[in-house]
Amino acid sequence: MARTKTITNDAILAAARAIFLDKGFSASTRAIAQYAGVSEGLLFQRYPTKSELFFAAMIPPPWSHRRDPEADFEPSLHKLALDLLGYFRASAPILLQLTTHPDFRFDQFAAAHPQSALVSLRGDLVRFFAANKAADPSGASLVLITSLHGMAMMEKLGAFGGRFPDDFVQRAIGCIWQAVRPTAENVKLAPIEERIP
Repeated sequence: MARTKTITNDAILAAARAIFLDKGFSASTRAIAQYAGVSEGLLFQRYPTKSELFFAAMIPPPWSHRRDPEADFEPSLHKLALDLLGYFRASAPILLQLTTHPDFRFDQFAAAHPQSALVSLRGDLVRFFAANKAADPSGASLVLITSLHGMAMMEKLGAFGGRFPDDFVQRAIGCIWQAVRPTAENVKLAPIEERIP
């Protein structure tokens, strides 16, 4: 008697991710099952709907950043920004597919995947800015995320031949620094209570 082939959920999700990245959400579950070497029935046993399979497969890769706690704020921000831009460049294909899905809602995704980088990244950045005494850690986090994500998306659209020149990136990070750096004026602002996940 032949043994039933077992396949892990990770292997199924890797196959689904490859197909969804290539074909988008319109990819058929039949193509995903064939690529994974399983039946469509098995896919639907593990993931009852195509949307559930899609959202499970398209979780962005983990975010990590090593920082030197002894480093000054400005060089720390520059290193963090370059790491974050690299992350957004690498994860852009997944983020594009994920955020353009008609059923994507950030709050629902965050509740279902609380450990995903889309959820943890903001908290990490708020903590970074709070530790460096930025006047508005939440606002600074938003400026950094949206600026660097926007740059990565512009590159995907073909700006500067698909990659901003390094000096342009450094100038943009310099502008972010000017926006978030502590100054005599902004240290007088009342502290903002933050709820960090």
